[in-house]
Amino acid sequence: MAGDDTAWVTEDLGPVRPYALVHGRVAPTHDLDRMSLVKARVAPPTDPLQSHYADTFDLCRSTRPLSVAEIAGRLGHPLQIVKIWVSDLLDDGYLTHAMPADSGNAASDPQILEEVLAGLRRTL
Repeated sequence: MAGDDTAWVTEDLGPVRPYALVHGRVAPTHDLDRMSLVKARVAPPTDPLQSHYADTFDLCRSTRPLSVAEIAGRLGHPLQIVKIWVSDLLDDGYLTHAMPADSGNAASDPQILEEVLAGLRRTL
């Protein structure tokens, strides 16, 4: 509508608003799935973050790594949107990929290595 000064993003749009916060992007820059684990870097951001990024970063400052699905659930936003936010924070160096606490011996566990090899053979 020509001459209409109404804002195109309002609080009552519900699920549309998060997509506006990612400027219409539909894919993250990192290959994340819902179980991808991330954690905050030790130093907090030196520059102020937009509120949705600050909320995501603050959640990741917990003592244990969080999955992308858990972050989305706690923030109450769609998973795909949170993947983009997490990717942006990874790109900016505020978050880092994390390994589960119990994965210490996974790289040398013969059973796990055999399962990985079998999976690779199935995909070839």
